[in-house]
Amino acid sequence: MAFSSDNVQVFLAVLDHGSFSAAARALGRVPSAVSMAVGHLEAELDVLLFERMCRDPRPTAAARALEPQARLLAAQLQQ
Repeated sequence: MAFSSDNVQVFLAVLDHGSFSAAARALGRVPSAVSMAVGHLEAELDVLLFERMCRDPRPTAAARALEPQARLLAAQLQQ
């Protein structure tokens, strides 16, 4: 699986905050770094995680399917 502790954190931050900019603020990063991290994760997984047609990215069905696994991994990493 392509999830590392960093890209799990970024992926969940975008889901939770609803935009790359808000996720970047929450993580103390610049939006381009968050966008790049999501792009790398999408490339590694070979799946589109967020629709970028509108102002704010919308999670795809693939992102929603991966969300429980990402949250479980994040919880395990916190322990």
